[in-house]
Amino acid sequence: MSTVITDRVHCLPNDIYVVTTAAGDVMVNSPPESLKFLLAHGVNPPRYVILPLDALPGSEPSSRGFVYRGINYASVEFLIYANFFGQQQKITLITPTIAQAQRLHALLSETINGPTATEEWPNPWLRRECAAVAFFPPLGRAPTIDDMTSIVALEAGGGDLGQVQITCDGSNFIFTENGAEIARIPTTISAVAHPLTVAPPRPLPRQALTLQFIGGSDGFDPTGITTCFLAYFGNRQPLLFDAAAYINVRLAHLGLSPRQIDLVIISHLHEDHIAGLPELILTGGKRVQLVTAPTIYRSLLRVLSEMLNLTPATVAELFDFYPLEPGQPLELHGYQFIATYAVHSVPTIAVKVNGVGYSGDMRYDEEWLEHLHQTGYLSAERLNELRRFADGAEFLVHDMGGGAIHTTPSAQLLRTLSARSRRLILAHTSHRHLDVTADVADRVEIAVSGHIVGTGDIVQDDEQRQRFETLTICPIFARLKASTRSKLAQQCTVLTFSAGSVIAREGEASDGCAYVIHRGIVEIVVGSEAVRLLGRGHSLGERGALIGEPRTSTLVAHSDVQLLQITPELFAFVADQLGLRAAFARAEWLWLHSTLGQLPWATLLDLALDFTPHPIATGDVLCQRGEIGTHGFLLISGRLHFSGETSGESEQSGHCFGMRSALRGEPYRLTVRALTEGMVWSIDAAALQRFYLMYPDLILHWQTIDR
Repeated sequence: MSTVITDRVHCLPNDIYVVTTAAGDVMVNSPPESLKFLLAHGVNPPRYVILPLDALPGSEPSSRGFVYRGINYASVEFLIYANFFGQQQKITLITPTIAQAQRLHALLSETINGPTATEEWPNPWLRRECAAVAFFPPLGRAPTIDDMTSIVALEAGGGDLGQVQITCDGSNFIFTENGAEIARIPTTISAVAHPLTVAPPRPLPRQALTLQFIGGSDGFDPTGITTCFLAYFGNRQPLLFDAAAYINVRLAHLGLSPRQIDLVIISHLHEDHIAGLPELILTGGKRVQLVTAPTIYRSLLRVLSEMLNLTPATVAELFDFYPLEPGQPLELHGYQFIATYAVHSVPTIAVKVNGVGYSGDMRYDEEWLEHLHQTGYLSAERLNELRRFADGAEFLVHDMGGGAIHTTPSAQLLRTLSARSRRLILAHTSHRHLDVTADVADRVEIAVSGHIVGTGDIVQDDEQRQRFETLTICPIFARLKASTRSKLAQQCTVLTFSAGSVIAREGEASDGCAYVIHRGIVEIVVGSEAVRLLGRGHSLGERGALIGEPRTSTLVAHSDVQLLQITPELFAFVADQLGLRAAFARAEWLWLHSTLGQLPWATLLDLALDFTPHPIATGDVLCQRGEIGTHGFLLISGRLHFSGETSGESEQSGHCFGMRSALRGEPYRLTVRALTEGMVWSIDAAALQRFYLMYPDLILHWQTIDR
């Protein structure tokens, strides 16, 4: 039976459904910021939440476990808080399977309470500090995940809510009440996920040091974005501090691509600070280089392991990690980092880097810290360290969220903190205005979404350099020599489209031009369905420019948009330089016949450039078990026999062999021999290494389906 959406169902963006039942409201799916979407639509936080089926391994890139296309649909932390602290009740989290329930419990325990194992804490005093911050008087201790939630599975009877029964047939979650069916909710995740709010794009006058805030609010504010900001040092690529939800779209609204981020600094693992990290890692188009404390890194591996249903070792292969041990300076990419453990409810670092201080949700209250010292929680050395953590910073970005685990602002506190840096920027607060005494008013400000603050000399920039950078972060054009890209940047034209305008319509004749998004976001619509949002550095129109076919999708300006237009003559030169016409048929095959068809066509064209077709004859050996891997193979047609760690036959187009071995330079695990004539495509280790740096989600995908 097909999906049934009745008047009992409230449909919200991002595949969120709220079903009204006799047992109470039941929410289906929980992408990041679900609480904000509920509050914005006037819906109270529900007591019951159903989480989706795991994404099938190998079904599409960037989808594993609770994560679909880079978005975690088990983002329930703030729903837990809203129920437990706001409504004084436990929330019931319902997963389809027992294994999912176990993973969810482990994930939430780590993010809400920190590491479970004592040996995973760097020292005993940090654990005592976290427990002191998280202390909840009604319990006489810090609440645990079991205090705040019940996690159950449908396959173990978790859908029995008394009068209401919830089951899953694989395609739908089926709701019955007193024996009568009241709703069927699809299990598929199909909507293009997007945030409730974005930071308004503003001119960015770059100075010697500039901070640009994607968000400065908290996880409960439906009108604001949680704290996340960019730090620019001169004309260098920015550093990203924490990763707000829907980070790719939010960067695009500011005219940035994730490929332009140099380093990502993670302060701690509360959901509002890492909600965008899976998306950045899996779909950002660049291998993330992450800086945090080793304790937080190990916790992150465990969290992502449960989220993605992968081993921690496999997760570790998806991004690069640079350890920032508190108290030990780290020099990296020309920056000097120093960190200290902040006072918070889970392991957290406060960071200073080249004049920027970030407290990372530290609860800073001198009287309270003195109380912790007097009661034995803080040593004199530790107390002094916390008091001096921001000394000498040009800018101090500090949490002012209030409550038990965040800093509550006061006039004296603002004087104290503003004296430790040249400028105090208050974040993690929904307050847009704060009473500030006259003696500190010129040194204190609030970081609303889109806020920009800078100091030092203006950094000169020009449009020509920005065009060159846009072409450089576009994978296809990045293959050109720098001198060729520079010349192309001079020759292309900038076209401007206002938000909501149609750039091109599906079925229209191609104008023969190719385009690269220079600023803003373009929505791709096929038929009547939005299929993706693309930002800076994504190219459009290559199929029409190469073969003159009509448009295969409608392009809509999701925000104000600027496109670099590359004329047919210019694109013909690029196509000749890169061999795009020869790669066209391979890109079409990937689009139509593989699980990569969900990707933008330009990405498939980029991939196709590195595959080499090879006709195979009966008896040909593609790879020999025990030999060092130099190439991976993609089966296009024919039938292959493989033997070694596993044995069998395959005639399934799209099956991969030897990818993992070639990437790692390890011995092949299988001998693969052709049983019939056919066709395979090979890819060498150097090309796989490039994909490893640019498309970690594809490497994960290929390793999943690799034989």
